Amino acid sequence: MVEIYNYPINVNIPKVAFYGNPVISKPIKPTLSDKFVACPIIDQYLDKKSLELEAKQNVRIQELLGAYNLPVKINEKAIEQLKNGHLKNTRELAVKLYSALPEELKKDVNLKQLQDASLLHDIGKVLIPDNILNKKGRLDQQEREIMELHSELGYKLLKNKFLDEETLNLIRNHHQNSKKTGYPSVSEKYDHSMAAQILSAADKYSALTEKRSYKESFDRQKALKILKNDETILPEIYSALEKAV
Repeated sequence: MVEIYNYPINVNIPKVAFYGNPVISKPIKPTLSDKFVACPIIDQYLDKKSLELEAKQNVRIQELLGAYNLPVKINEKAIEQLKNGHLKNTRELAVKLYSALPEELKKDVNLKQLQDASLLHDIGKVLIPDNILNKKGRLDQQEREIMELHSELGYKLLKNKFLDEETLNLIRNHHQNSKKTGYPSVSEKYDHSMAAQILSAADKYSALTEKRSYKESFDRQKALKILKNDETILPEIYSALEKAV
């Protein structure tokens, strides 16, 4: 059994004012507020105004978008898409995958950092124009380059948001791998941690099994078959993924 976030449940008992003789009725059930279900990190960081302010103040974000003559503009549709599906799916699967790993492979993984990164890994997509993010056909070379900016854009959007450096690096490198052939580019010293491998595999499986503008959702068997042939996924990670789903 894996402990997830372990936030307390807040019980709010409503105050009732009585005037004259109170009418006796059935007791009012308290309102339960479960912070785990509410995903507070998504609600906190996927706020349009704060994202827009951070993007317009960040010189590096302006440089990355300016290289492709793109405006610094928040894609509201992307915010809703991220909130309502992929981020939560990836977080849930990352936890299940972690749980299915042998104990010796878990020891270097900080579960909270993994969950936080899973919930925020694609936040940079809010700066990708919708005609590219939700294009129905195949992306051309330049569109692909723009799409790949989302990892670095997400890192920069969250750099000043009081997240620890390991969580930020997981977000920046969720499309990287142990062979260092992913994006954005990394130095020779880069170590693709176990947490990064878990996040990468969970992200890929979630993307394959979700409906996108350019494809239908794949079933479990087809998604696993594709990922089994992915040489960047370690056998131990694939085995845990197979158990997790």
